[in-house]
Amino acid sequence: MRKHLNLIQFSRVLVPFFVILLHAKAFLTTYFHYDFLHLSNVDRSGGVYYFFALSGFMVYYLYHQSFGDPSKLKEYLYHRFIRIYPLYWMITFMILPIYFIYPNLGSGNEREIGHILSSLLLFPDGRPPILGVAWSLVHTVFFYLIIGLLFFKNKWLSLFLPVLWAMLSLFFSLHILSSTNYFINYLFNFNNLIFLLGFLCAYVILRVEISVKISTIMVIIGLAGFPLAWINEQNRFLPIDLPYTTTIASVLLILGFSSLDLQKEIRIPRLAKLLGDASFSIYLTHFTSMSAISIFFSTASSLAIPNIMLAILLITASMIGGVFVYAFVEKPLYRRLRKRTKRMEIVVVQSFFSFWLC
Repeated sequence: MRKHLNLIQFSRVLVPFFVILLHAKAFLTTYFHYDFLHLSNVDRSGGVYYFFALSGFMVYYLYHQSFGDPSKLKEYLYHRFIRIYPLYWMITFMILPIYFIYPNLGSGNEREIGHILSSLLLFPDGRPPILGVAWSLVHTVFFYLIIGLLFFKNKWLSLFLPVLWAMLSLFFSLHILSSTNYFINYLFNFNNLIFLLGFLCAYVILRVEISVKISTIMVIIGLAGFPLAWINEQNRFLPIDLPYTTTIASVLLILGFSSLDLQKEIRIPRLAKLLGDASFSIYLTHFTSMSAISIFFSTASSLAIPNIMLAILLITASMIGGVFVYAFVEKPLYRRLRKRTKRMEIVVVQSFFSFWLC
């Protein structure tokens, strides 16, 4: 029987929180010339890499017993679909009219029908989706499709193609192979390896018992790894790029948290659980919230507040806003979609993913 992983569930909030910190820094620099965090050379947090690794971990943990069973494929794809697309579509359709009303806020491609369709499908077209933070979902959807091959009994589909994909991703990441074609680089890139490392973490954790002491040390080092990676990126003490340092930190966190979860029944505060549950909503909405707050306070000079208070406002407001979206939109929507009929599952999966793969 699968065990509910409370620490892993709570750790999902690390993704939006780390991303929010670095985005707050960017907004405060751009709109208010305030050097929040003093990390001017750091343009990404690495939180998304934890999201990639955690996605790989959860896919294996939840579905490994169904691999090789084609009858489980539609259920798997449907559950992945309703986890991502419905909320993503709602938020995209909410912000899309803004680019038609205020064209100067975008780059121009937000009003192109081709790019709108690519964004809605999370299909790569060489440009960020209209909802910019969703670039990570473009990679996530492709990974879910690759893992879908493991449900087939045919060895060519379930073994050879995924292994070939993994090897090519490794070769491109090591620059043994290279290409100037955007789509080829999308198919075989370093992000794929992060998903696979999370996948491997789940495989290991279900077969090897790591002591509580070592697991705790892993968690401590993993948590410290993110700010240390930012400091290293800022000062270049070590010639290691942030994607590699934060990926290592992510692997240690996942191994440590999941090992503790499997050995002990760890209860977390209700607020911590809520934040973990709301992490996807927080991630999708925080950038829009920060943009609105920054524009408002940068134009309303009569409402000027200290920069540090503005930083706190950006962080807390974006977190709270995401929690409200989770409570009143994502959670009820997901519950309703889970109560689908078998026919709905088949229609959605076949029509959508067939189109995506074409």
